[in-house]
Amino acid sequence: MNDSVRVLLRRLAIALAVLVLAGCARSGARWGKPGEVRYAFRGDIWTLDPLFAFSQRLIDLTQIYCQPLIAVGPDDRAQPLLVTEIPTRGNGGISPDGLTITYHLRRNVRFADGVPFTSKDVAFTYRAILDPRNPVTEIAPYQRIASLRTPDPYTVVVRLKTPWTGAVRELFAETDYIYGILPAHAFDGNTDLVHAAWNRHPFGTGPFYVKEWKRGDRVVFERNRYSWQRPKLRRIVMKIIPDQNAAFVALRSHAVDLADVSFAQVAQVRADRGLALVAVPRNQVDELELQTQRPAMRDVRVRRAIAAAVDRAAIARAAFFGLAPLASTEIPPLFSEHDPSIPQLAYDPEAARALLAAHGALAPLVIVFNAADEPSRTMATMVQADLTRAGIPSRLRGYAPSLLYGPAASGGIYYGGRFDIAVTGWIGGLDPESSEVWRCVNRAPNGPNLARWCDARYDAAFDAQQRATTAAARTRAFVTMQRQMRAELPLVPLVYVTDYLASNPSLHGFKPNMLYDFSQTQDWDLR
Repeated sequence: MNDSVRVLLRRLAIALAVLVLAGCARSGARWGKPGEVRYAFRGDIWTLDPLFAFSQRLIDLTQIYCQPLIAVGPDDRAQPLLVTEIPTRGNGGISPDGLTITYHLRRNVRFADGVPFTSKDVAFTYRAILDPRNPVTEIAPYQRIASLRTPDPYTVVVRLKTPWTGAVRELFAETDYIYGILPAHAFDGNTDLVHAAWNRHPFGTGPFYVKEWKRGDRVVFERNRYSWQRPKLRRIVMKIIPDQNAAFVALRSHAVDLADVSFAQVAQVRADRGLALVAVPRNQVDELELQTQRPAMRDVRVRRAIAAAVDRAAIARAAFFGLAPLASTEIPPLFSEHDPSIPQLAYDPEAARALLAAHGALAPLVIVFNAADEPSRTMATMVQADLTRAGIPSRLRGYAPSLLYGPAASGGIYYGGRFDIAVTGWIGGLDPESSEVWRCVNRAPNGPNLARWCDARYDAAFDAQQRATTAAARTRAFVTMQRQMRAELPLVPLVYVTDYLASNPSLHGFKPNMLYDFSQTQDWDLR
């Protein structure tokens, strides 16, 4: 065999090897570092204190190392975490009058430094939540506690000021906020958390602890060798990649193992056999909130005209690529309290024109939206076009999130009520009560009721579900609230949001729930 033939055969062999390797990669060949998961974290990590975290991603991050008493399982149901069982009336954990909750803590749980977890840590965390020196994200639920006692190291007794059926799924639980239990000994009993050394290397009872925090770049979590859950991984690395397109490139180049993807990127993930796609229905409703204290919006006929004018199905196709189902009420069907008898709002421009004619001419309505969010921009533009076709004049106003969500005193748009229509969304918690925020007492600027709607029948139903002693009675109250919302239309529900994530196919045990992604990190494995 002469040299030229040998060279030709060698080149053919190399080409064949490349094709084989490419085929393996496309069919899901293994990649990544065994025992380590790298996550593309979008957004800045400015705090690691669970009491101070505000954004959904930061709240989620904290439970990797700092656990609450009650968690959400992959089935979206409450499950005991640092307690032996969830308190109920049936097991004696909730008193007959609904005012006393008794938690029995799990034994043989240790913090990441080896110190045992006891009731004094729960009491310390409670005092820290109420300490006015701490910029705690949400203290209102804990202000409903009349007293918290610790009769022994493994018992916590909470006495409420008034009956509150949803308390167990709100207090010290994985819900819309997650206040993980802090190690009292790490703070020397001082509940001023702002200046604590613990903030630099946070730890709790979680399956991991913070090994390294390089601001603007990454947070490295190492396995907690004292963890009662026996995590499978040795390390989780949160790589800060603010841009979603850059995060997707990092995933496809195998620089990270897990990232959330946009609706526009879902098709690319499905076509890539080297990636796994995970769809997660969330407890989130994207909606239009109608500011009911603005002159035109006080008239329910105008609100109904807006609802009839908006082609919600077209918005779902354009903004969400058909990947989010249309919403009918403010409570997603993830909950049994969702009322399936309420029909979808009909797209009817002619009915919108008739309602508008009965009301009279309108000044241009102000539509506000998050200018930094692509789906929000698409939704706002389409809403304006729909209103124009129905003869309803409007103006678009896009704002940066800091101004849009800022406090009213600082010129915040939402809380200041400086809009007629807000393109927004609401993320609920573990209990359906967290999806119902339109009480009179919650009216902006002092609460999340951006519509500033106040309705006596709705408030009465809300109060009834708080006092309900049976599931059936509570469901009836939620049904009343949903039907009253539909009748008065302080908001127009658009879609129930489903989030999508793409991962290294070698990642096992990734089980996100309707609220968060990091609830089960002890089960993650990459091998």
